Amino acid sequence: MRGLRAWLIRLSAAFRRERADTELVEELASHVQMHVEENIRAGMTPEAARRDALMRLGGVEQTKESYRDQHGLPWLDALLQDLHFAFRMLATRPGFSAVAILTLALGIGATTAVFSVVDRVLFRSLPYPHDEQLVSFGVKAPFEGIEFMLAPEYAVLRSQNTPFASMTSLTPRGADCEITEENPVRLSCALVECTFLSTLGIHPIVGRDFIPEDDRPNVPRVALLSYGLWKSRFAGDPKAAGKSLSLDGKPVRIIGVLPAEFEMPNLGPADILLPQALDESALDRNNPRVVLRAFARLKPSVTIEQVKAGLKPWFQDSLRFVPPPFRAEVSLRVRSLRDRQIEDSRVGAWILL
Repeated sequence: MRGLRAWLIRLSAAFRRERADTELVEELASHVQMHVEENIRAGMTPEAARRDALMRLGGVEQTKESYRDQHGLPWLDALLQDLHFAFRMLATRPGFSAVAILTLALGIGATTAVFSVVDRVLFRSLPYPHDEQLVSFGVKAPFEGIEFMLAPEYAVLRSQNTPFASMTSLTPRGADCEITEENPVRLSCALVECTFLSTLGIHPIVGRDFIPEDDRPNVPRVALLSYGLWKSRFAGDPKAAGKSLSLDGKPVRIIGVLPAEFEMPNLGPADILLPQALDESALDRNNPRVVLRAFARLKPSVTIEQVKAGLKPWFQDSLRFVPPPFRAEVSLRVRSLRDRQIEDSRVGAWILL
């Protein structure tokens, strides 16, 4: 506490330097005069008395500097002097000053804009709890740039013991949908499995999540609203859950609202989440028509290499349904969700930064 008080006193002295200097000069002059008078009384001439007094004091300017070092903040004094000098130089050359200030402003603005992009790619965590455990997985084929799953193969894998704590899927590209009631609007709907939010570690802020009973064909349709749609369509009404919405001319019951920071793992647009509700024909291995994007949360301490090893038997079995000429071109792919999202932009982001 005493050290903090002393530091505050020194800081205060640094900002009232002129007053402190005046008081110091007056005090030094008093000391010199006192020594001069003593010397004169001892028989010295006034000139010799003053010379001796100054020599005893060690020099007025040296004493001033020593006092400032002990009772002030020398680095702050130096900084203030440098700033004062810099502003004087800028004032004498206004053209150069304008160019320098403009250059700094543009540089700071560009750097801020670049970092806001690079930060999302390289540094910031994904908006999911324990995002390092989330992976994207599936088969990689020449005709598709991103790993995918055929619905029948996904259903087979889901029924087996896997190295995943949980897994989920969504239908790629979603579907456009339209609210067909008062104030109609065109929206983007995403078809997801009932385990979608729980695998990502997301909970609705209003209402509830999907349950397995919602994710079946020929059952009453339910939906989860995005935060933006909830605010714009229902003015943030907490009682929106339970209300009905006419979607593409069919009634849909709202069961919940997504958090404001929620984003799809494939970074696609989604105003409304709907259950996939795949029927049995979509899960027939002899009729693989439905393509899915699959995601999973790893079990604790399980690595991606261990996942690949664990999925190898399933993958080898699924190759039986790939025409022989194309089997060599099909591979298993498991990667972190971050790697899936940034793709090849990591190197570009470092160069840009």
